Amino acid sequence: MSSLERFGDRSMRIGNPERGALTEILRSAVDQGYIDLDEYEKRVDVLLAAQTVGDAEAVLADLPAYQRILDSQEPEKLGAPDWIKWMWFGFSIPIGINLGVWAVVELFTENSVYFWPIWVMVPLLVVGIALTGAERAIMRPAEERKRKERMRRKRNQH
Repeated sequence: MSSLERFGDRSMRIGNPERGALTEILRSAVDQGYIDLDEYEKRVDVLLAAQTVGDAEAVLADLPAYQRILDSQEPEKLGAPDWIKWMWFGFSIPIGINLGVWAVVELFTENSVYFWPIWVMVPLLVVGIALTGAERAIMRPAEERKRKERMRRKRNQH
C-alpha cells in the first residue's frame, strides 16, 4: 500500500496489512534520521492502535517520506465512460442489421446492389466520432482537473 488516499474517508477503518505497510514508512524515517527510536516506538504504538485512516495519518503527516508518497501519487486515469460504450453498442445494432440485410440481398441477387447501408452508417459514425472526440478532448481533461484539485484540497485539509 503506497498511501491511504485510496480510502478517501478519514473515518474508514484500516487493518493489519495497512498498519504493516505504514510501519515500514516509520522504520525508514528512523533510518533516515527524521525520528529517533523513542519517537518511533511511540508512533508505532499509536499506529498499531489506529482504527481509522485519520488515526494512522496522525503519526505520518509530518514525515517527508509520507508526503513524497502522497505528492507522487497520481489519480488513476479515467477510462471510457459507460455512456460512450453504450452509445457505440447502440450504434452498432442498426449498422449491423443494415449491413446484414445488404449482404444477404447482395449474395442472393444476380445484379450488384447499391451499398445503401452507407446512409445509416455515415450519420451514426459522424455523431459517434464527434461525441467520443468531445469526451476525450473536453470532458475528460476537465474531469481530471477536478479530480486532481479535489485530491489537492483533501491533502491540504489533513
